[in-house]
Amino acid sequence: MMKRMKWVQGLCFYLLTVSVCFNAAAQNNVTSEILPYRDVDGYMIIRANVGGVEGDFLLDSRGKVAVTEQAAVVRAMKVDKPVDNYPRGGFQVVGGATAIGFFVGNTVYQKDISTRVLKENVLLTKLKVDGVIGFAAFSNVVVTINSKAKTITLSTPYKPAYLKLVNRDNAELSRSEGLTIQIIINGKPVKAIADFYQNEPLVLSATDAQLINSGSAAVKLAGISVNNVKVTKGDATRTVVGKSILNKGVISFDIERNKYYFQSFNQGEESSAPAVKKETVAMVPGKVNSIDREYFLKHVYDYKNNKEWKTIGGKPVVIDFWATWCGPCMKMMPVMEELAAKYKDKVVFYKVNVDKEGELRQIFKANAIPLVIFGSLNNGSTQEIGADTREKVEAHILQLLK
Repeated sequence: MMKRMKWVQGLCFYLLTVSVCFNAAAQNNVTSEILPYRDVDGYMIIRANVGGVEGDFLLDSRGKVAVTEQAAVVRAMKVDKPVDNYPRGGFQVVGGATAIGFFVGNTVYQKDISTRVLKENVLLTKLKVDGVIGFAAFSNVVVTINSKAKTITLSTPYKPAYLKLVNRDNAELSRSEGLTIQIIINGKPVKAIADFYQNEPLVLSATDAQLINSGSAAVKLAGISVNNVKVTKGDATRTVVGKSILNKGVISFDIERNKYYFQSFNQGEESSAPAVKKETVAMVPGKVNSIDREYFLKHVYDYKNNKEWKTIGGKPVVIDFWATWCGPCMKMMPVMEELAAKYKDKVVFYKVNVDKEGELRQIFKANAIPLVIFGSLNNGSTQEIGADTREKVEAHILQLLK
C-alpha cells in the first residue's frame, strides 16, 4: 500500500513537472511585435495597410473593419450595395467592399478582407483617419494594450510572458456587441461590454445597478481589484466598461481562446522591447531587394511625372511583383535570387509585394501574378505575365543587356 502511495505521489509530481515545463516552454515560444499608437482625446489610432495603402485607423473594440468613402476611392475599392449596419451609432454605412491586402505591423495579415464603407462623420473627420479597425481583425493574435507606454503588443500564439496566468477571466467577441469581458462587482460576476469610446470607467445597466446598495462598488478585472472606479448608473440594457479603465493597468485580449488578462503597471511590461520603427530600405547588390512605393518613385521610375518608362540610375532593372499566396511566385523566388547574384554587376533586381503596395499594383495592373517588369535604360520597359521559369526571365534579361 505504501509503495503504491509513493508511486502515485511520484506520478503526480512528474505530471506537475511536465505541465510546468510545458507551459514555460510554450511561453518561451511566444513571438511579439510592439507597435506604437497615437492617443487623441482618449481614442487609439494605429497604422495599418488596408487595400495596399497605409494609413491611420481608429481602433474600435465594438466595431468592424471599415474605410471612409474617400479612403475607398484612394484604394480603388469597388463599393457594392449596402451591407449590415455598423455595430455602433453615429456611423452610416454606404456599402461594402473588399480590400486586397490587410496588414497591421508584420504580425497581422490577410490576403483580402471584407470592409464596410462609411460616410465621413464628425469623429472620423476630427481624428483624420482613413477608417476603423475592429477586434475581429485580431482573432489569430493576442492584443495587449499598454496605455502608459502608448503601445499595442501583437503576440502569437500566447500572451506576453509578463502577464500572469492567474490574472485572467472570460472574454467574448460578439457580432452585435463587440468585445465583452467578465468583471466582478461586489463579488458577483457581470458580463460587460468593453467600449473604448466610452469616457466613464463603469456604467451599470439597470439590472446590474441593483448589486450596489450603498452606492459604492468593489470592482475586479481578471481577479485584480481596481480602486477608485467611478460608477455610473445608466439606462442601457448592458453594463459598459469605458476607456479610462485602461489607465489602471495593462489589458490583454486573447480572442481565439475567449480570455482576457489584466494587471497593474510596472510588473515586467516596461522591460519589453521598444516600439518598432519603420526601417530604412537598404539595397544589397546581388539580391532581390524588397521596395515600396516611395522607393520606387525615387529610385526606379517616377511614373507621377513621366508617362513613358524612364529608368532612374545607371543600370537596367528587373521588378518582380509577388504575394505570399501566389504559388508560382514563391517557387520562382530562389531562381530570381540566383539570377540577381549572376547579374549583380549589370542589373538591379527588386520585388514588390502586391498586397502591401496597392498603388503599384494598380499602376502596373499587377492583378495577375507572377508579373515581372524589365526596365531598360533607353528603350522603355517590357512585362512578362506568368514569368514562372528561369528561361523566360533570363531571356528578357539578355535583351536588356544588348
